[in-house]
Amino acid sequence: MSISSRVNQIIEDSKTGYLEFSQGKQTIKYNQRETVDRIECYINNKYYNREDDDAIFWNIDNHRITHFAKLLSPDTKDFMPYGLGSLNHFQAWALRKNVVKWFDEERFYQTLNDVSEGVATYGSQVWKKYKEKGKEKLQEVKLQNLYFNQAVENIKDADGIVEIHNLNRKQLWDKDGVWDNVKDVIKKEAENKGNIEIWEFYGYYGEEDEKPEYKHIIGYGTGEDFIKLWEEEVDIDDCPYIDFHLGRYRGRWLRVGVVERLFELQARVNQLVNQNAQATEIASLLLLKSAQPDMVGNVLEQAINGQIIPDETLQQIGISNVGLQNFLSEIQLIEQQADKLCLTPEIVQGEGSPSNTTFRGQALENKAAVSAFRDYKQNLLEKIADVLMEFIFPSVVKKWQHEDFIEMAEDEEDAEEYIKALTRKEELKFLLADVGNVITPDTKAMILKRVEDSIKENGRKIEVYDGFFNFKWGFKMMPTNETVDKSARNDANFNALQMVMTNPTISDTPLFKQYCEDNGISSWKLTPAQRQ
Repeated sequence: MSISSRVNQIIEDSKTGYLEFSQGKQTIKYNQRETVDRIECYINNKYYNREDDDAIFWNIDNHRITHFAKLLSPDTKDFMPYGLGSLNHFQAWALRKNVVKWFDEERFYQTLNDVSEGVATYGSQVWKKYKEKGKEKLQEVKLQNLYFNQAVENIKDADGIVEIHNLNRKQLWDKDGVWDNVKDVIKKEAENKGNIEIWEFYGYYGEEDEKPEYKHIIGYGTGEDFIKLWEEEVDIDDCPYIDFHLGRYRGRWLRVGVVERLFELQARVNQLVNQNAQATEIASLLLLKSAQPDMVGNVLEQAINGQIIPDETLQQIGISNVGLQNFLSEIQLIEQQADKLCLTPEIVQGEGSPSNTTFRGQALENKAAVSAFRDYKQNLLEKIADVLMEFIFPSVVKKWQHEDFIEMAEDEEDAEEYIKALTRKEELKFLLADVGNVITPDTKAMILKRVEDSIKENGRKIEVYDGFFNFKWGFKMMPTNETVDKSARNDANFNALQMVMTNPTISDTPLFKQYCEDNGISSWKLTPAQRQ
């Protein structure tokens, strides 16, 4: 089988293949492509497989996607870098500041928001790793452009992945010299004024009687129209696709997001709204009755403007939408059920609680809603942290190694920690300068003044020597946004204050510092000056 035939087979299997799931006596057929297309229609207020422009689409999905994604979305502050094993705490602190700076410069918060919204909408999301001008980048891949075995647990488990790219002529010409046979493709598409479809393949492939190898191939067309643009052998670990999921694997790659959870309710609410619209339209008609047998037709159309109709029996027939209250009641029930299915109660959506709800009750309700997302968010954080550690930061840290200085920010915590670290360094120099040197209060004051004068003259800079960041480190998940369990954080702060008040010298104990770091408290906040 040729590579173009293999690509065509993967695409056709994705479009026409079905998974079968048994639920009791029923067998449910599932196709990922149909599910994704239906989700796309719903979030764009369109019916799936229905051409009725006059029908009302009453969207119950999109605002719940926003609130679901808000509770799921990681924040850059959630990723707390920390050193592993024996290391210089000053180096670890400098590393932390550089990581935070990188997050800001790369606007990584936008990437995090995108992945959380994608996972909330579809149940799964895919990123693609690539390099641009020597820098490692990540971008979202549209699920409509991906074709692979819909039964795999993770996308890397698929033996073949096809991604479709729709390129305009300018984008294709830019690849001339990078890809082969670009001019042949443009020649074939001479009469096509729109975009040109290019496919990209990652997976196992081999010609007849050859052992399949994992390859990366880019091409155009299939069969006799096939033109190969690029081919290389790669390792399976070089597969650029990374997937993120909402919930466990249950026999299908695509997990169940907000929109799919509400498929049936969305269909029912659309039916109700359109039925009510028809009933309201009928109720708005002006119908008249007359006792005269010769009075026929439409009186309003037959009469001339201002004409007096000599018919004392002419009366209006009262019409009302008798099903309106039932309609409103069922809509309310559907909204409540949708909130339950999407874990988005009114308090999460910013709606007010009933007047008889106590403040404590509101707090407990909000905490229950937030805690329901804890596992989802933790899994998402850990997967993103793995991607950052394996793909992004190795080359970023190498760049840091070649910088002469690292500029420290001007916030209070940075300034305080910088002064402490520089003071300790100067004190060590003083002790090593002469065996008889001793640190006295006067010596401390002299060193502190020297440090402060140096900062005034040169600013806060860390000199980076070769191998400065050569130590093992990772990310500790430290949720700090609105989903934080504030009662637990307050308990940690209260305990730290109590321990310091009982034993002021405890703030210099490594174990106490570790306690503070583990609970998201900066240990240098508890300085002798602050205690006084």
